Amino acid sequence: VVLVHGDLLTGERIQSFQASRRIEKTPWRRNQFIIYVMGLFHLKMACADAIWRICIFPKAARNDPSSLIAFVGILRKKETAKIESKPGFRRMHEVIEHVGVVSRLDCWKVLASKHYNASLTLEDFAKRKPTWELIESMSIELAKEHIADPSFHDVRQKSNLERDKVNENMLLLQEYFLLYEELTFSMNEGDIGRLESSFMSWVYIFRGCGKHKYAAQLVRYLKDLHFKYRPFPGLQKAIRMNILCNPTGKPGHFRGIDWWVEHNNLYLKRIYGGKYSNHTKGRIMKESPLIETFKNVRVQAAKMFHLDHRTVKHSPAKLETTFRALGLYMDEIKANEFIPGRA
Repeated sequence: VVLVHGDLLTGERIQSFQASRRIEKTPWRRNQFIIYVMGLFHLKMACADAIWRICIFPKAARNDPSSLIAFVGILRKKETAKIESKPGFRRMHEVIEHVGVVSRLDCWKVLASKHYNASLTLEDFAKRKPTWELIESMSIELAKEHIADPSFHDVRQKSNLERDKVNENMLLLQEYFLLYEELTFSMNEGDIGRLESSFMSWVYIFRGCGKHKYAAQLVRYLKDLHFKYRPFPGLQKAIRMNILCNPTGKPGHFRGIDWWVEHNNLYLKRIYGGKYSNHTKGRIMKESPLIETFKNVRVQAAKMFHLDHRTVKHSPAKLETTFRALGLYMDEIKANEFIPGRA
């Protein structure tokens, strides 16, 4: 068996090639030994794009005071036009992460005020030194009240006087953000079972926003792994244990195999692939086995001469002021509070 990792196009080509040889007599001639394993890095990018398609791309989704683009206008004032048109993965990933953090903090503030029957800030809540049991019970209450659940569609069937459309939008945003956080966390930690448990939720989201190919591939992956390959537990384990890798060996640093492929492509084609007339296919193929050596030489030289800024990884942005401004806006519009009749 040969496991082949790649993006959606790679999988479609492999499956099309195997389908064209379906009438052959032997498994070898049918190329049954080739098994496509979906690239999770590209899946993660598709999830971020799905949230953009649902929450930002439609113009009707930008009119609400609790719309995602309204929050983006506070977090990234100079990038709203870019995010509305074509944000790219990294920018959208940070939007989901940052808005989600502030929104959940605002939910905690609302819940703390409700619990103590007083208007409290998170600082006031911390000064009261709540017990761990209280925090745990409040977190369960938060998950029940501030995230869209299976009964959410029944809520939308009520009359306008009984509904709060602003709060409904926030419930949906929380659901999308937490599904994305779940996917990201389980990928980083290498928790395959937890990762697979989130796939069906994304299947429905992909179908709803028009990404039908990703939905079909997710369903196919689950069907093949849990039903088609059930008589072959060794193959099941091989697929699940090799869908992620950890290049650094550090906890929380698992990556999709396709991420590692893209990383190698960067070094092969851009960094050590030559320039101008030397940037040829022959040179790239000739020097491809040496990219790790080139990288180690550069790193050792930087360490030897104590060079600063020898990495492209920047320090985390200082977002306390920005987060506070977004939190004040959410508090002003009471985004996470239920107000009957609000449209």
